Amino acid sequence: MKKKILTLALAVTTCASSAFGWGRFGHATIARIAENHLTETTRSAIDEIMHGEHITEYASYADDYKAVMFIDAGFDPTDGSKRLHNHPHTFESSMDFVPFRGINDNGRYVKNCIHFVEQYAEDLKDWKNLSDSLRWNELVMLVHFVGDMHCPEHIRYNPEEMSIGYYTVRYNGSEVRYHTIWDDMLLTTKYPWSFSDLAFLFDTGSEKEYSEIVKGGPYDWGADIARVSWPVHQVKEGTALGKNWTREMAPLAQSQIRNAGYRLAHLLNMTFDPKYARKYSRRNR
Repeated sequence: MKKKILTLALAVTTCASSAFGWGRFGHATIARIAENHLTETTRSAIDEIMHGEHITEYASYADDYKAVMFIDAGFDPTDGSKRLHNHPHTFESSMDFVPFRGINDNGRYVKNCIHFVEQYAEDLKDWKNLSDSLRWNELVMLVHFVGDMHCPEHIRYNPEEMSIGYYTVRYNGSEVRYHTIWDDMLLTTKYPWSFSDLAFLFDTGSEKEYSEIVKGGPYDWGADIARVSWPVHQVKEGTALGKNWTREMAPLAQSQIRNAGYRLAHLLNMTFDPKYARKYSRRNR
């Protein structure tokens, strides 16, 4: 199998300083929630792939080395842009909340992390026949991208709202980029504790709730995320946001973190545990 992750600067040791997706706090929380719901078979496979380390430790790996991790888009762009692109941490949706499938729109590179969530999950079903480095890379990227796709400001609504919050607002009296609030600030402002504390607080779903949240697959989840996140994208440049807005948005952030954790656990169990996969495949018939 050809290698899909291209690291162009292997000597890089400095981590990225700015936050992407949920930031370290959110991504670690999602991974910890997922770890709470893994089967023993899945844990055993992940333990071997990760050499005994936790996926929580590497939940932000894709952000740490974002600048040097590229993929070959697999097509020659018609507009003269480059064939190689950074791994996508966002996805694109129609105004009917239907996620774009694939990464090639007639030569236009579509930033679609869901595409890689599905691809890596499928690859990892055959993890024992992958090289040690490839299966490790695809697992940690999968963990990160499931988290990223659940961040409300990681959706581009084509054609009306493609900005993903890359503009300035006033948050609690300071000028900040709106995207950054959803990356990190909303969680740390509302929940100034450790990621394990946050996982404990958010991981309260019943078995029935878990089953409902994980129904379908990554693109079904993407449609749900796009629908519930649309109100987040109604905040315009220069808007003043404060404590009332934080209280209003906190439940959405909490549900998205929890849902990401449950769906990540489900996807990993479907990938690594045939018994679990048979059980849930029967339910979805």
